[in-house]
Amino acid sequence: MAYFAVAARFLLLAAVGITGNPSTADAASASPVSGWRSDLDWAALTSKLSSSASLIDTSYQNVIDECGPEFSEPSPTNHALIDQPSGMCLPHKYLGWEMSWPRPSENGHLNQTFAQALTDIYVNPSDLDSFMMDPTNPSLNLPSKVLFPSVASDVVAAVNFAKKHSLEISVKNSGHSYQGASSKKNTLLLNMNQYTHYAPTGITDCDASILGSTVTEDLSNQPCLLSLAKNKSSLIRVGGGENFDKVYRAVIAANEDEEEGYKYHVVGGAAGTVSPMGWSWQGGLGGTTGGRLFGFGVDQVVQLEMGRWRRNLGSRDISISAASRLYSFQPLFVQSRSRRVLCHRPSICRV
Repeated sequence: MAYFAVAARFLLLAAVGITGNPSTADAASASPVSGWRSDLDWAALTSKLSSSASLIDTSYQNVIDECGPEFSEPSPTNHALIDQPSGMCLPHKYLGWEMSWPRPSENGHLNQTFAQALTDIYVNPSDLDSFMMDPTNPSLNLPSKVLFPSVASDVVAAVNFAKKHSLEISVKNSGHSYQGASSKKNTLLLNMNQYTHYAPTGITDCDASILGSTVTEDLSNQPCLLSLAKNKSSLIRVGGGENFDKVYRAVIAANEDEEEGYKYHVVGGAAGTVSPMGWSWQGGLGGTTGGRLFGFGVDQVVQLEMGRWRRNLGSRDISISAASRLYSFQPLFVQSRSRRVLCHRPSICRV
């Protein structure tokens, strides 16, 4: 298990879906359109956002203009897709449609024979072009408005607004899902890509002298206490929208500053565009970064910050507020020249 870090201001919003009763206008709108739900007071939401947050209308043309060119490349890469302005690009060109299949007359390629699916995709993909270029295609499964939160209060404002107006929310940390899990029609997408980035300065070396101390009321010393109890002497804090590329670069930079050379090792996803948040909450396999030796990602999370529900017992109102005392950390595996400190099983490292 010695590992690295993940998980910082995850806000557990990657798992949040606010569902209500979609209006007739929602049900009729198959594709993202500018001015979606113009009957709502979007200015009220904007007024509650931080100055660095952005709320944008989207359209299918965004997908064509921003995502399409990359898929025409011989080796398309998620690195070129993740930072596109609309925030709607997905890692495979078919993921923007229900069942990951643009042809609406079929129930989806997952219900076809595998051989037929391969034939449709690889032998004559041009057969799908007309469906993919049709903005009225009822199978389109893209969000209709995108919010880029930069701080926790932006997420709080968006979720409360969605709850008030019975809107559904979709959430994208990095979008590294080959099922298109972060995309859904007639939703407000929370794209966490512009959320505060902590990794570049997020590594903390824990002082062993604090072992045995009481956890402070604000929980600020809890991550190091837990990490030290697991025989890990360092942590890294990671933001809800950061990906492993940023985490790895932070660790590489820290190692280059060390006079003794290599000090930190991070176990993470094989691809730099994988989100530590979704990765760790699905177990966290790290087969190419030492996971077989050091363990699963989920076992390394020592603290999380997430939104929490608050119910007013005197009414039916439910609101979400930012957790004020929680932070997200994951321990780094620290290697010295003389020895390695390992923790192979959770039971051995239990506090």
